[in-house]
Amino acid sequence: MHTQGSGIIALSHLRKIWPSSKVNDATLKHVALECTSALSLCSIDTELRAAHFFAQVRQEVGANFRLEEDLYYHPNALKQIFRYYRNNPNEADLHGYDKSKGKKADEKAISNRVYANRIGNGGIASGDGWRYRGRGVIQLTGRSNYLQAQTIHNKLWSTPVDFVSNPDLLLHPKYAVRASLAFWVEHKLYLLADKGRSRLATDSITAVVNKHTTTYAQRHHQLERILLTGVFKGVF
Repeated sequence: MHTQGSGIIALSHLRKIWPSSKVNDATLKHVALECTSALSLCSIDTELRAAHFFAQVRQEVGANFRLEEDLYYHPNALKQIFRYYRNNPNEADLHGYDKSKGKKADEKAISNRVYANRIGNGGIASGDGWRYRGRGVIQLTGRSNYLQAQTIHNKLWSTPVDFVSNPDLLLHPKYAVRASLAFWVEHKLYLLADKGRSRLATDSITAVVNKHTTTYAQRHHQLERILLTGVFKGVF
C-alpha cells in the first residue's frame, strides 16, 4: 500500500546534498520552499524526478552552491574549451589567469567573447556575453535562454518578472530556482527523468542542460548518491 508522503522538501533533505558549512541555511531554505511550492506545478513530484533535478543542480552550482558561472580560466583551458580562443590564442594569453605573474582572469572579456553572436546574444561589443552569463541553479546562459525562462516563469507564477532587463535576479535563490524550474518544464526534462536511473537517462538530461560539458559521469554519480542515500524518501 502506498503511503502518502509529506509533500515537503525541507532544509534537512538539501543538507544531505550540500553539507558544506559554506552553504548557508537561508539559501537552502529558500530553495526548499520554492521547490516544495512547485512540486506539481513544475513536475518534480516524484522521488526520481526530484533526484534527477537536484543531481543536475548539484553539478551546476557545485559543493558551495555558486549561483554564477565560474569563468576563471587559465589560457590553456581557454584554448582547449572554447573555439574563439583556439582561433585567437594571443587573446587567451591576455585574458586567462597566470598565477606566476599574479595575473587574474578577465572574466568579463572571456564571457563577451565566448558567448558572442550565439544563444541570442549580440557581438562582443554588445556586452551580452557578460550580461547573460550563466546564473541560476541550472545555470542559464545567453539572452534567448533568459527570455525563454522569463516567458515560462510568467505563465507559471502570478507575479511577472523581467529576467532580460534584470538578469541579476537569477542570483537570488528564489528566482535562481524558478528560472531553472522553468527550463526543466520547457524542455520536458521530467519525461526524461521518468525513464529511470540509468546512465542513459541521466545523460539524456545532461545533454539538454549542458551538452558540451565534461561532467556527464559526475552528474550520474550525483543521481546515484541522492537515490542511494534516500534524500527524498518520505517526500512523495
